[in-house]
Amino acid sequence: MENILYIIAIAVIGALVFGLLIGRIFSSANLKGRAKLLEEELQKSTDSLQRIIKDQSRQLSALQNENSDISRMIIIFPDMAEDITASISIDDLSTTIIKVSKQLLEAEEIGFFVVEKENLLLKTYSGFSKEAANSMMRIKIGEGRIGWAAEKKIIMTDEDFRNESILIKELLHMGGHEGIKIDICAPLIYRGRLYGLIAIGKPSKDIKNIKKFLMMISHLSAATMENIHLISEIQHQADVDGLTKLYNITYFHKHLQIEIDKASRFNRNLTIFLFDIDNFKLYNDLNGHPAGDLVLSALGKFVKENLRLIDIPARYGGEEFIIMFPETGSELGMQIAERMRKQFENMNISFPQNKPWERITISGGIAIYPLDGKDEKELIKAADVALYNSKKSGKNRVMPYEQSFAPLD
Repeated sequence: MENILYIIAIAVIGALVFGLLIGRIFSSANLKGRAKLLEEELQKSTDSLQRIIKDQSRQLSALQNENSDISRMIIIFPDMAEDITASISIDDLSTTIIKVSKQLLEAEEIGFFVVEKENLLLKTYSGFSKEAANSMMRIKIGEGRIGWAAEKKIIMTDEDFRNESILIKELLHMGGHEGIKIDICAPLIYRGRLYGLIAIGKPSKDIKNIKKFLMMISHLSAATMENIHLISEIQHQADVDGLTKLYNITYFHKHLQIEIDKASRFNRNLTIFLFDIDNFKLYNDLNGHPAGDLVLSALGKFVKENLRLIDIPARYGGEEFIIMFPETGSELGMQIAERMRKQFENMNISFPQNKPWERITISGGIAIYPLDGKDEKELIKAADVALYNSKKSGKNRVMPYEQSFAPLD
């Protein structure tokens, strides 16, 4: 507004000067001689005024464009903030960050990194070549522009990096991604903790405007990541047995149905291994429940360390445990179960001193989908029947389910 008033004032002054000059021209006796001189002065004044008007117009245009960018960002930011905070997983958040950054900041290249120990891992990216992305897959915190911004935990622009000391600038070129032009880095910080980083290359908007809104995006993203981690931890605690650190039976039932559906769809086998600790009640009576908890905890740790990633172990209840072996038939299922039984029998457990117990053994039964049961209920029942027959046959053994052992009902 001040610029517009200034232009109007100049125009008015120019008009007055023009009128005054014209009056003097017509009142002068030496009309022709002075007209030439005044015409030259008037042209100079007009040229100067035009230059001022053009310069002010350029400034007004730049101001209007800047206000347009800021106004646009303000209008669309609330919806984007809602998208960020609504993310329920890191994968979901990373996809949202790329979308939001492209829409709000209009940058050609965007990378979203997450923290893993002392490194930044490239989670999602857009615009970078495959070669560039491969060179940024793992960046040590403190290394290169991206790592240095993460180390300092502040938003850094190209100008900030160029203003660093000579020593720091030399260190910034030591990373394997120094050939990649990163114009601005925004670490994701929440309550002093580094969660990740957004790297921007080739922005089409003014860095000053980008920096303001990138600061808000990064803070929202970091707070969202904190919430995701907390929810994940709460969910994990809800799914895990506190003593053995294995899954609880609720979690097991839910995933057993999922695996049965997959086995049915792809025509695959699935093995259930149900087992318990032999004479555990007697052991508890003789040694006390703290000693019993020690055995349960040791068994839980042993089970976790001796399974594949796809296997799902759970505490079934009391001293009973159950393990699901996806994509596993009867022969392999028996081999795994028998190996675990022998290993646990020979495992060293710190028994209480002067207690009458030398070793702990387990008895178990296995059932195979779809041979021994077509659904969750039938399969677990069949494994329970096999466990019962292991106990009847002398304990410390694993037996497969057979229809002749006992009816399912």
